[in-house]
Amino acid sequence: MEVGQTLGPSPNTGRSYALIERLGAGSSAETFRASPIKASTADVNGDEAVKTPTDATGDVAVKTLTLRGRRADGSRGFKAVELFERECGVLQALNHPSIPSYVDHFEIDAEDDVRYVLVQRLARGRNLEQRLETDKWRPTEAQVIDVLTSLLETLAYVSSLRPPVIHRDVKPANVVMDPDTGAVSLVDFGATAAAAMDSDGGGNFGSTIVGTLGFMAPEQLIGGTSPKTDQYGVGATVLYLLSGRPPSGFKTERLKINFDDVYIEDARLRAVLKRLLEPSPEDRFDNPRDAIEALTTSETNRGGAMISGRNFRRTASTSSYEMEQMAMRERAMAQQQQQLQPVAPTGAKKPKNMTTTVTHGEKSITIAIPASGANGDVLYKAFFGITWTGITALWTAGVLASGAWLMAAFSLPFWKVGADLTGEVVRNFVAEGSVFIDEKNFRVASEGGGMKFLEKVGETSDIEAAYVRPDGLMYLKLEDDSIVPILAALSRREAEYIASEINALVGDQSEE
Repeated sequence: MEVGQTLGPSPNTGRSYALIERLGAGSSAETFRASPIKASTADVNGDEAVKTPTDATGDVAVKTLTLRGRRADGSRGFKAVELFERECGVLQALNHPSIPSYVDHFEIDAEDDVRYVLVQRLARGRNLEQRLETDKWRPTEAQVIDVLTSLLETLAYVSSLRPPVIHRDVKPANVVMDPDTGAVSLVDFGATAAAAMDSDGGGNFGSTIVGTLGFMAPEQLIGGTSPKTDQYGVGATVLYLLSGRPPSGFKTERLKINFDDVYIEDARLRAVLKRLLEPSPEDRFDNPRDAIEALTTSETNRGGAMISGRNFRRTASTSSYEMEQMAMRERAMAQQQQQLQPVAPTGAKKPKNMTTTVTHGEKSITIAIPASGANGDVLYKAFFGITWTGITALWTAGVLASGAWLMAAFSLPFWKVGADLTGEVVRNFVAEGSVFIDEKNFRVASEGGGMKFLEKVGETSDIEAAYVRPDGLMYLKLEDDSIVPILAALSRREAEYIASEINALVGDQSEE
């Protein structure tokens, strides 16, 4: 299809649609901005007619699907058609100001093609990805909160339907914002239709994985969804607005995005964002309205006005005032980050029900840490590792089957992630940790199942102190600034107690 063409008339409304601007295109579908045109009497009689534009609905978005080039047996074509019809059905059932409403759909028969047409109300503005990347928009925290609140209101509506509607692909490119009013619209419910067609109403788990990596919730990797799934996409979209980085640009710890380096002045916003991005759906909000309430009812005071774009890279056009304000914000963030630095605890109390054994000698300490075994954390990592490796294997096999050997090399980092995760699961499952320190030497080891994962020996005088990171990892820091990790699954309180006992011994010996 080309700009300037006219589609129609529709047998449902009698209107045709003049294509004005191409908004997007895929392998078989294209989306245009179009103007509705009334059908005249001459049209009905089959004669050439002067078509008069109508302002009954204003400009609309027209999505077209073609079957040209589909597989000869028609399988992909039939699936695409069913998917298209499902999307039309989903949109017909929705009625919310932040979701472009359904207007019309019809078919166009040509000599060598069949084209399916879906017409929706046009969402005014540009999507959030365009606003940040092309328009260089840098939102303030207040603007981000407005976008977040609007998206949560939309989720509250679709999740209240029976059955609930799950978008499955909430991301910046699917959120359109009116720059004049700030109103946002959630568009493209094609992923909802794909999942509905795959499951055919048979449950939440299907064979089709729909969504966009980075913005889709972890449970979508195995085809599992619930009304809480879209909360993750909203959280990832908001993080993108605050930082200018996609979720893939952040480090993750146990599938959880670590965005501690993003300065967020409003403590309520940070708390809500962390919960929206929880890897497990059970840890997210029970209802989107609970998230809205958490944004407005917390006792935490809001900070002052935010300098827009403070988490983005600076440009040469940044004013001196903005530079000064950014510096002030960064100093405040540095003070906040101090609370997240590793600590060398002393005098920590022994936690109840501690499984680790700590034995004191006259001038020595022996610590035996049992293997964690098949606890919930290990089983979750194992499940995710199997899923990750399986998806990587399927992708690699497909690429190799197509003969794209060089492309297959891009899967090597993913294989490494899978191998590292598998190694961590095995270690946590079977490895026992041990630490021995006396007045002369120390030994730190992690071994089990006939395998040795770590062994480090040295002189006790080289130990500076035992430290504990915020995530609970304990390690010995040596005088040369190198570290010796204690590879064991420990709670934060248990790690602080053990480190405290080590520091007491090391401190006593250094004073002698």
